[in-house]
Amino acid sequence: MEESTSQPLRKRAVRTFLATVLPLVALATTAAQAQTPADSEPVRFTGPLVSSSPPLGKGELNIEPYLINTQTVGYYDSEGHRRDVDGSADDWQLSVPIQYGATDRLSLGITLNAAYARGVNSQRHLTAGDTRLSASWLLAQGSGKHRSKLTISARQNVTTGQHDRLELRRVPGTTGSGTDSTTLALDGQAYFLPRSNLRGRAGIAWRLPGADAGLHGQSGYSTRAGFEGNAELGDGVAANVGVEYSINRHWALASDLVYEYEDTTRVRGHDGLGAVDLTLPSSWRVSIAPAAEYHWSDNAGVILGALVSLDGRNSAAIVSPQVAVNLVF
Repeated sequence: MEESTSQPLRKRAVRTFLATVLPLVALATTAAQAQTPADSEPVRFTGPLVSSSPPLGKGELNIEPYLINTQTVGYYDSEGHRRDVDGSADDWQLSVPIQYGATDRLSLGITLNAAYARGVNSQRHLTAGDTRLSASWLLAQGSGKHRSKLTISARQNVTTGQHDRLELRRVPGTTGSGTDSTTLALDGQAYFLPRSNLRGRAGIAWRLPGADAGLHGQSGYSTRAGFEGNAELGDGVAANVGVEYSINRHWALASDLVYEYEDTTRVRGHDGLGAVDLTLPSSWRVSIAPAAEYHWSDNAGVILGALVSLDGRNSAAIVSPQVAVNLVF
């Protein structure tokens, strides 16, 4: 029988979501009523919170730092039932994607990550996260009114965050996976409506199986102090559909629907009690990420919204308000 969710946690999650998104929707709607878009106005988009963008033009540079606050308000068990967590914590993350147009078809990128999390002494500390390198190639581009684009990308995770020896860390949580994994992605983009003021994006990414993480002591893979061994990851899939609607030259509304799947992980080694051989179960989660955008020029804008989990299995239930500034040079 499914346990009922805790009212305080549920109310806090709802309040956080509403306080983040609804004021922006109201502000954007007010701006739209005050300024009716004209056909000659430029259509500006910052991009949904999650969906990937196609390659930049040659010589263009895009920097889009994100400030993310992730609140774990529960978890989805092996039956898919939502359970509560007591004393749920919130973590801050800074993510800085940087992308450069090497040619009109090829963009190269790097994403730097850091966490500002609470340590064992109850004080917050800044800790490095994993780094991601990427290369995106424009496969095809349509010349019609939809201006469709199809992009293929390769992304390489570089282990710069912490994933093991957590009993010795100032911040006991994980900030990285411990694996130098490779992900392949296919993304599409197109414009719709007479003014092209509706933009849609869709993408799917596949993390190749077999990525291996060496483990020492307590880790994010359910090992404890004294453990020595490794974790072999299965594959992972992430899919998303995103839309943006331009209200006028300054305001736009956006939303993503996101699906994440992680296959089973095999953990093998030994600790002080003997050999360890366990399989961590597969997991999935579906989330939505509504947001509002404000653009003060053709090359600069801000997006503010929240990623909120809707359903899942063997995964955390989260509410994650976030803001990003998009700058193109």
